[in-house]
Amino acid sequence: MNNTTRFEWKVGLFVLIGLVLVAALMLNFSKGITRFKSTYKLHLIMTTVSGLKPHADVMMSGVPIGNVIDTDLSPDGRTVEITVQILSKYKIRTNANFHIDALGFLGDQYIAISPTTNTSAPFLTNGATVIGEEPFNLQEAVKSTSGLLETAKGTLKDLDQAITNVNRTILNEETLTNFGLAVSNFYTLTADAGVMFRQIGGIINTNTEPINSAVKSLRQVSDKLDKMADDLHVIISTNSTEIATAVSNFRDTSASLKQTTQELQQGKGLAGSLLKDEQMKRQVEDLIQNLNSMSANFAIFGSNLNQRGLWSMLRSPKTKPPQAPAPALGRPKSQ
Repeated sequence: MNNTTRFEWKVGLFVLIGLVLVAALMLNFSKGITRFKSTYKLHLIMTTVSGLKPHADVMMSGVPIGNVIDTDLSPDGRTVEITVQILSKYKIRTNANFHIDALGFLGDQYIAISPTTNTSAPFLTNGATVIGEEPFNLQEAVKSTSGLLETAKGTLKDLDQAITNVNRTILNEETLTNFGLAVSNFYTLTADAGVMFRQIGGIINTNTEPINSAVKSLRQVSDKLDKMADDLHVIISTNSTEIATAVSNFRDTSASLKQTTQELQQGKGLAGSLLKDEQMKRQVEDLIQNLNSMSANFAIFGSNLNQRGLWSMLRSPKTKPPQAPAPALGRPKSQ
């Protein structure tokens, strides 16, 4: 083997070693941690990949345990199926939470697995399908923040207008002057009230003895009223039978009077018959008229006696004035 052949072999060996190193570096930087190792596949269903790239890491509690091998859109276009492969030595329970996270604020996206405290759930097997949580959408958050900023801007504008209105209507010079006058008047009123209360206190202090005497007299009157009430209660209690008898008699008397009145109105009995007899009524009226005439004659006789004297009256011819027939007394015979 000549020198040229040896040199060619050396160059070829160097190139082969370089290719092997390049391949190793490519495997290392392509996140192919599952190559040449035992793995199992899981199908993760999410609404969006949210910037997740192929060969992205799958981490559990911050430790890489697999990587993403494929992403595919569902037939209805509403969900995304993400296929991941997990190293066989890492077992994941069915109640674990799957979601997309990022390394830092603007770092690469990866699938994060958060185990729960429930350790009784079974483990996921090869080809199992799990439902992932909704990933955090930075653009939606920015849009929401923009809307919130617009709302805050409008609120600040309204607040500024309200403050301007307050300054113009309430905190103007006239209002402040009126407020100062009101405070001054209130202070004056407070001072007058203090003087009045002091005067009332002086009146009470100077008239303490009369007030005490009046209160004492009022208490004595109250005691006497209480004693009178007690005595009255004793009288009523001790004479309850007599009072009940008197009330019963009064009730019977009232009933008798009521019955007598009804009988008189109905014309029953002697008195009722007299009240109902029209002829007796006329006779009584004639008797009253005769009595009135006799009273008038006696008045004329007394007047003549006073004017002419007793002797003149004896000498004058005796004339008898016509007299009305005396009414017949007694109850007329029924027709």
